[in-house]
Amino acid sequence: MSAVIVRLKPLPAWLLAVSGVLCGLPGARAQGLAVVTHDATVHAKASRSGHAVAYIMPGDTVALLGQDTTAGYLAVRTPNEDAGWVWNRYLRVVAQASPVAMSDTTSGPLPPETTTAVVASGAFDGCPVQGNAVRSHNQELNRAKNRSAVPTDADIDGSVTLVALAAPSSGGDETRWDERRAAEVVGYVVRVLPGGQAETTNCKKSDPVHRDTHIEIVADPADAAENRRVIVEVTPRWRAAMAAKGVDWSTDHLRAVLEGHRVRVRGWLMFDWEHQNQAENTAPGNASNWRATAWEIHPITAIVVLSGPP
Repeated sequence: MSAVIVRLKPLPAWLLAVSGVLCGLPGARAQGLAVVTHDATVHAKASRSGHAVAYIMPGDTVALLGQDTTAGYLAVRTPNEDAGWVWNRYLRVVAQASPVAMSDTTSGPLPPETTTAVVASGAFDGCPVQGNAVRSHNQELNRAKNRSAVPTDADIDGSVTLVALAAPSSGGDETRWDERRAAEVVGYVVRVLPGGQAETTNCKKSDPVHRDTHIEIVADPADAAENRRVIVEVTPRWRAAMAAKGVDWSTDHLRAVLEGHRVRVRGWLMFDWEHQNQAENTAPGNASNWRATAWEIHPITAIVVLSGPP
């Protein structure tokens, strides 16, 4: 099996925005994870003289972004998405687990752990498939998010690509595809972060295990502005099913192994109308748009990291 090809890229604007100008900080692709062993300050540069960006406590898990071997500092991103430098003696680097799944090409069979996963089809940890939403249209949306069936090849709509998803439609975005169909797309992961903290789909549970994992992908890493990104999401019930197969779909692990990589993602199509006013295709020109379309792959049912050429 070939090694994953990593393409370093400039520090993205969103990372600068959350932490200020970070002197000497390398690209934001996560290179691993570390556990905090002492109360520590996250500095804006690899020196005690750098102003404080954030404070972290023993037991916190941070993503590793790079290191300054001369000063003895590691570049990290905190659970709150702050980024900066921490003295390496305050961190214990943990061994990075193997990627979710790997392949050398953009085609080929899906990993067997995804095609044989057993996913809860009813209530999950006490939360029903409709979540705790009161209104019927919100309940319907939550049922779509909490689907448990594994899509077959016959379910895949071959017209759905990242380029097609991000492209505006003169006929209206909402009716372009069918939520009863699934999709399989290839693209680059820009960012991985926790989903909403109090979503009715997960009965407003706020712990990491019961929150979705929000993954932003683009067709071309050179065209990765926020309003060009497509959202794909891992749900808690799929995360639990994969854990039962020995595969780690936690948000921290997915961030460490997916960011900056080219991936193939499969899952169910869903139009998230709750975000149509923040999507370029349905609210063109809105300065606060942070996505290209309200269409998502949600839930994700398979993720493959690709190591071959595009």
